[in-house]
Amino acid sequence: MQFCKPAIIGFTGTKALILLLSVLFWALPQVPANGQVLHDLNRLKPVGSIKIPFSLENDFIVVKAIINNSYGLRFIVDTGAENTILLNKEISDKLDLTYRRKFTVTGADRERELVAYLATGVDLTLGDAIEARHRSILVLEENYAKLDEIVGSPIHGILGADFLMRFVVEFDFKRRQLILHEPGGYAPSRKHLAVPAEFYRHRPYLTLPISFSGAPSPRKLLLDTGASISLLLHTFRDTIIAQDLPVPTLPGYLANGIGGSVDGNVGRIRNLKLADRTLEDVVTYFQVLDTTGMLNLNGRQGIIGNRILSRFNIVVDYVRQTVYFRPDKKAIRQRFKFDRSGLSLVAGGRRLQKVMVARVLPGSPAAEAGLLVGDRITGVNKTSTTFLTLSGILDRLRGKTGKTMKIKYVREGKYYRTEFKLREIL
Repeated sequence: MQFCKPAIIGFTGTKALILLLSVLFWALPQVPANGQVLHDLNRLKPVGSIKIPFSLENDFIVVKAIINNSYGLRFIVDTGAENTILLNKEISDKLDLTYRRKFTVTGADRERELVAYLATGVDLTLGDAIEARHRSILVLEENYAKLDEIVGSPIHGILGADFLMRFVVEFDFKRRQLILHEPGGYAPSRKHLAVPAEFYRHRPYLTLPISFSGAPSPRKLLLDTGASISLLLHTFRDTIIAQDLPVPTLPGYLANGIGGSVDGNVGRIRNLKLADRTLEDVVTYFQVLDTTGMLNLNGRQGIIGNRILSRFNIVVDYVRQTVYFRPDKKAIRQRFKFDRSGLSLVAGGRRLQKVMVARVLPGSPAAEAGLLVGDRITGVNKTSTTFLTLSGILDRLRGKTGKTMKIKYVREGKYYRTEFKLREIL
C-alpha cells in the first residue's frame, strides 16, 4: 500500500491525504502498548464526556495538543491511522525523546527509503480535557508528508486509533467538537442509525452499495477522517472493468506520495447509500493499484472521507465495534462541489503565506488564462491573499459557474493580472 497526499489541490477539489501515512501503518509492526492501560489516561475534567474543539481546515480535522508539557502542536485526527505519528524528528529531538527502534520502509515510488522511529515515554495532552501518559508514538525522520502545504497551516502530527480506541468517539462536525464518551455510560440517540462495521487493527470498515451506471454493487470502504476527499475507490490494472469508471473522468496524475507519485482518475459515481440516505453524483477518485498493492488492503476497496462524513454526526464505538450515523438535514442535501478553475494550489514560504500554483489542468479556464506552474498568486478578486486562507481561496475556485475570477500573480519577479470564468470541469 502507498501513502498518498494530494498534488492537485484545486483541480481535484482539495482532496486530501488519500491514504494517510499508510505506507507506515502497513509496513511497520504494530506499536507495542507496554503500560498503556486505562490508568495512563488522566482526565483533567473528571465528570462527563470529554469535549475537544477542532477546526476543519481543507476538510481535515485539526486539534491542538501538547507533548510532554512543552510544545503546543497541531494534529490531524485520523480514524484510518493505527498509530499516533509525529511528522518531523526535529521536534522530538528538541524534546529529547527516547527512541527504541528504527524502521526503514520504501516510498510510493518503491525506490526512496523512508525512515521512522519508535519513541516511548510520551505524554500527550489535548486541550484542557485529557492527558495520555507514557505513550509510544512513531516519529518520521523527515517531514515527508508536507501536510502544511496542503492544509495551508502548520500540521505537526497525526492522532491515530491508539489514542481513540478507549472511547466511544463522536465527531460533531456541526459544532466542531470531538467528543470522547465513556463506553459504559454511552447510548446513541434515537436519530442515530447503526451501520454494520468491521474493525481491523482498530480501523473501522463499512460495506456500502455504490452505483456507477447500473445496479449497485457493495464496496468495502475504510472510514477515514484523515482523508479530506469524499470517496476513493481502488482499481487494479489486471482486473479493471469499464463500468468501474464513470463517464466523464479526468485522467492523469492523481496524487503525490511519500517518495513518489500515484496515477488515477476522478469522476462522479451515480450514487452511494449510507445510513438510509442516498448521496447522488459523488465526486470519486479512482486509484490504480497493481497486484502488489492489493496484498495489504485487508480486502478494502476504497476510502470514505470527510466530504461525505461531515454531512453526518458520526459515532465510532471502538469498544462494541459499531458505527452510528445521524444525518445533518442541511448538509446532506448539498451537491458535491468540484473545482471549476483547473488550478492546483499549495501553501509555501516559512509562514505558509505564499500561495503557489502546483498544477494547471490543460484546457481549463486557468490554463486558457495563461497561468503556469510556479506562479505565486497574490490576489483574488481584489482581495490580497495575505487576508485569505488556502481553504478560502479553494472554496472560491469552486464557486458558481460563470463567476469571473480576477487573479494577480507573480512570475519570475514580475507582477501580472489575468482573469477567467469558472465553468464545470467534472
